[in-house]
Amino acid sequence: MVELSMVPADLKNPLNVIKKTNPNATKNKDYYGLTSAAIYGPNASGKSNVIRALYDFKRFVEESTDNKPNKIISLYDPFKLCKENFQKPSCFSIDILIENVLHVYSVEVIRSEILHESLFIYPKGLKVKVFERNRQEFSKGNGYEGIFETIKQRTTENQLFLGKAALENVEIAKNTYEQIGLIIVLTTDAFHSNEFNTSFSRMMFEDLELWGELLKLSKSLIQKIDTQVVDFEKVDGNIKTFHLNDKNEKIEFEFEDESSGTQRVIAFVPFVLNRLKGGSVLVVDEFERSLHPEIAQYILGLFNDPEINKNGAQFIFATHDTTLLSPENKLRRDQINLVEKNEKGETEMFAVSDIKGIREGNYEKWYLEGRLGAIPNIARETFRHELIDYINS
Repeated sequence: MVELSMVPADLKNPLNVIKKTNPNATKNKDYYGLTSAAIYGPNASGKSNVIRALYDFKRFVEESTDNKPNKIISLYDPFKLCKENFQKPSCFSIDILIENVLHVYSVEVIRSEILHESLFIYPKGLKVKVFERNRQEFSKGNGYEGIFETIKQRTTENQLFLGKAALENVEIAKNTYEQIGLIIVLTTDAFHSNEFNTSFSRMMFEDLELWGELLKLSKSLIQKIDTQVVDFEKVDGNIKTFHLNDKNEKIEFEFEDESSGTQRVIAFVPFVLNRLKGGSVLVVDEFERSLHPEIAQYILGLFNDPEINKNGAQFIFATHDTTLLSPENKLRRDQINLVEKNEKGETEMFAVSDIKGIREGNYEKWYLEGRLGAIPNIARETFRHELIDYINS
């Protein structure tokens, strides 16, 4: 099991933590959350799989109601290096704070059947069942009244009860369903595809009533991070960028003529600002690709700035950029997650705060020195001799 926790460890460091006060909670039931979390590890260690799992989980929640009977559940993805796992279910669980009340939603699936599904909430810190399901046996808590039996009868073995209840406008299910849907997960396939930059930039201009102010602020930031782009607009259905010539005149460029880094910044910045405004979650794989380290550090800093991130936005990212671990970025030990494979080839994840003997310090230096683990084990000398033999042959 791999767990990514955004709950702060018991550290005295007050940085990069959002406090959510529950006015209806009993004593000591205020909630705290980290504003960002980094995931480090060597290639093929499972960083992308952690983010892909969250993406698949979110997509299944959104799309399961479309499943036809006996259709294979896309969320089921057993670990291929262990034959026993093909007989075991895939399990997912997420904790979400909605209106200052903790919601815990869990799903357990096998090839074409949902084995377990449940939603519990914690008003005033007390555990309350909303619903629980074991295969096609359903039990309800409070809040469904007479509609429970109708929803149950309409839910097939490969459809989520949560999705069905949300479609029936059951408030507590709908709120949970929508909050999971609000999480933006940018996998490698999506974030680094050829279509990402142009399609998402163009989208901003299609609804200026919704995106207008955000677009204006995005342009201001683009100007301030030294991309040389002074403006960008949608012209004849395509995005155009503008630079100043030696006469201080705006000259039009094709969006595709910009560097991949500039394209990425223009497309990505609105997502960052949108999350900070709404207090939502942004998850990105290979966050640093095509971005200058200074820009990557600046974006991370926005989420960790308490005067900016007042609404509890969270930024989770996988990266190889060790400069983000440098002391000036002020990451806490519990914000740095490390993944590596065990002897069975399974991904294991742990935070630096879990490592005994590690205190505040230069995490970048320690990580590169191997003190924190989760670095590639390269048989340098063995291969060096093989290469020498090959060259001399």
